[in-house]
Amino acid sequence: MKESDYLVLSASAAQQFCCDQLEQLAVPAGEVSDCAEVMLEASLRGVDSHGIALVATFAERIRSGQMRPGRRLFVRREGPTSAWVDGQQGLGPTLARQCVNLAIGKAKRSGMAAVSLVDGNYLGALAPYLMPVAQANLFALAVANSTPRVAPYGGRSGLHGTNPIAWIAPVEGGEPLLFDAATGNAAARIAQAVDEGRPLAPGIALDEDGRETTDPAAAAAGTLLPVGAALGYGLGLLVDVLSGGLADAPIGPQIPPVRDWDSPYGSSFFVWVVDPSRFGGAEALARRCAALVHAAHGVPPAAGHDAVLVPGDRARACRAQRVKEGIPVHRLHWEAILKRLDACDLNVSRWRRQRVDRCD
Repeated sequence: MKESDYLVLSASAAQQFCCDQLEQLAVPAGEVSDCAEVMLEASLRGVDSHGIALVATFAERIRSGQMRPGRRLFVRREGPTSAWVDGQQGLGPTLARQCVNLAIGKAKRSGMAAVSLVDGNYLGALAPYLMPVAQANLFALAVANSTPRVAPYGGRSGLHGTNPIAWIAPVEGGEPLLFDAATGNAAARIAQAVDEGRPLAPGIALDEDGRETTDPAAAAAGTLLPVGAALGYGLGLLVDVLSGGLADAPIGPQIPPVRDWDSPYGSSFFVWVVDPSRFGGAEALARRCAALVHAAHGVPPAAGHDAVLVPGDRARACRAQRVKEGIPVHRLHWEAILKRLDACDLNVSRWRRQRVDRCD
């Protein structure tokens, strides 16, 4: 990338940017922290499409009434190992954190627990929500469904959302295994490509006529493709079953279109937490996972690759670099974010003045 095309935000400046905009929207302080921390963590880990740029999406949806700050999570049905909870269209990051904490507490008491969230909202990347699980020496799997912009394998119109899936496991003497990926190609990355004026990689989207395209503008008007063809399609359906299905919530095409801000977002979230001490043991799981990581790192790399990585390696390396050097943001993308915030009647003058290469 050309360095002149980017400005660089320090981690503290990026977090302050998110807090500044959310506070102008009268978001309660605790929810401001939840959202800003999750957005910042995604940016630090290199998931720029789901990082601090999301503050503009949150602003638009709060202004429309689709996201409702200050809503409290309440339990519809509960047992020792389960909970079916209602988010009342509150802010996704706060709701997801509460669900994960609830599942952790139940798993510690009962060995495992699952929490299903109905009437939730947009979450962004899932990885930040699962970090407390590994810190408690537990295992977790989490999924969330979303607006139906991804075509089924062999189809040309949307059936389900990008539907991410994430899992985390402790590793003895090292960082946890942490996998987080969408089962469909992300619409946010297409929007970012439009802002930056660059083409897409092949295999990401179809245009309105059902043909593959690398033109981000044509892709934005078309349909996303599943990641890994039939594999991504099958996993995307699984996400809908676990999230929307178990929550008795909208599923697949029942979820409103992405630009329908007059309707509830309709997304659901599901998290399952397991205490390995009820099986072979927490230390045993961490030791076995460490052996697996060591074995993976020991596999000779194929042509075109420098090393074999495990889930979490790339994100941790990116995080370490960005904590030290800052978060790069394409100038055209930055201007597009500020324009969207300005359209929400938010004061962005402080941030529009940032024309230098680094913002601390």
